[in-house]
Amino acid sequence: MFDENEKGLSDYLDILRRRKYYFILTFPILALVAIAIALTLPPIYRSQGVILIESQDIPSDLVRSTVTSFAEEQIKVIEQRVLTTALIQEAVQKHNLYPELRQKASPTQIAQEFRSNVSVDMVSARVLDSSGRARTANIAFTVAFYDPVPAKAQAVANDLVTTFLSENVRVRTDRATETTTFIREEANRMRTRVQVLEDRIAQFKSEFSNSLPEMLNFNLSMIERGEERLLGIQNQEAQIKDQLHLLGIELSGMNRYLPAPIEGGVMTGPQRLAALQSELAQLSNRYSDAHPDVIRLKGQIEALRETVGSSSPAGQVENPQYRQISLQIESLQRDLVRMQTQRERVQQEVDEYRDRVAQTPQVQRGYEDLTRDYESELQKYNELRSKELEAEVAQNLETESKAESFTLLEPPIAPTDPVKPNRKKIAAMGIMLAGGFGVGLMLLVEMLDGGIRGSRRLAGILGADPLMTIPMIMTPKDYLLKRARHISYVVLAVLLVIAGVAAVHFFVMSLDILWLKVMGRINLM
Repeated sequence: MFDENEKGLSDYLDILRRRKYYFILTFPILALVAIAIALTLPPIYRSQGVILIESQDIPSDLVRSTVTSFAEEQIKVIEQRVLTTALIQEAVQKHNLYPELRQKASPTQIAQEFRSNVSVDMVSARVLDSSGRARTANIAFTVAFYDPVPAKAQAVANDLVTTFLSENVRVRTDRATETTTFIREEANRMRTRVQVLEDRIAQFKSEFSNSLPEMLNFNLSMIERGEERLLGIQNQEAQIKDQLHLLGIELSGMNRYLPAPIEGGVMTGPQRLAALQSELAQLSNRYSDAHPDVIRLKGQIEALRETVGSSSPAGQVENPQYRQISLQIESLQRDLVRMQTQRERVQQEVDEYRDRVAQTPQVQRGYEDLTRDYESELQKYNELRSKELEAEVAQNLETESKAESFTLLEPPIAPTDPVKPNRKKIAAMGIMLAGGFGVGLMLLVEMLDGGIRGSRRLAGILGADPLMTIPMIMTPKDYLLKRARHISYVVLAVLLVIAGVAAVHFFVMSLDILWLKVMGRINLM
């Protein structure tokens, strides 16, 4: 027993024989409709321009451009800027594109239609890099526009190419200018910070000028010198004190006054002083105070007054040796007072230098903090100034078109042959779909028809083979119908051959060219 739905090759051949008229009636009609559609579709023309991507003229090791994006990325950015709705509206109005669509569609839909007709494709090639290895690089790109009118396709493509070239120059120049401006502003901002730190360092140095780290050795040397001076002063004080002690001992064993001399002897000090005063009075009556004798007598009187005291007891005079020792003691006491004052001043200076030395670590810490911040900011400032100079050079590079640039290699031209639709493929696909539809229609009719065909089908239903099979008895009318069917088959085959030859002639190759090629192959054989 076998499945009643299972069919073999003979069953399908029987189906083709029984339902062949469905295929014969539908296939030619659908095939002709497909060919007619392929022939009547409006042609679409494509006009394109080729733009070369030229590398930087000056080696990048010498001058580096500030535009670091790849060419493909730049092209995509420019494409987005060029295909904005506003620019598309201007192009549509300028070239009178889509007159029917503009009457019923919105600007967004028109812009979408325009974008669908624009094509930007990269052109790649295998090149060798600096290390000698082969790699794929973008060397150019094409900008194309599709339109049913060749002249409009060329005009729009030409505008697109021009816009791409000008936009690339503008974008690169703007980027270089923005980079230079940004770095310059940052450098000026950093310069302000450096100046603030310089002012803080100057104020710090002014406030702690004597305790700065560079003054440490000087302060230590001054402390050492001060201590040496203190030691010297102390030694001198000790010597003066010793001298005072000795003079005091000597003075204590000496009489301050001596007995005055007798009359007629040597003139005593008071007597000589009185005589000089009398002589000065006589000269003053005759001469002015500027007279040399007057001046000489005044000097003698002053010197004698210092030697002869006015408090001497009667009949006694002051001991000159006692007076001399007293003067030496007074002088040494004055020297001692001066030494003490000097020692206090030197000690104060030493203490001041010691305070400076003690304050130096804290001052050094604050000074190093300020210096470290200053050096860091100054380094950043110098780097920004260096980058600013590089950016200015790169800006000049972009302004003078010495960096990577786009060059028009082939301008758009008016196309002569349409690129769409591909009538050959459309017609071939239509013929294939027509054949598939005819075969499918036959199978569908066969599935909807519930009749029993053949002994095998009957045996599958009954579960037993029939005893015998009676063949179909042909009548004269059946023979006439069979002959008519054969004639129709021949006519259909002829029509199909004619249609195939016409399709080859119009869609593949002209028959005369095909004949020449075939004859050439035959001659070669």
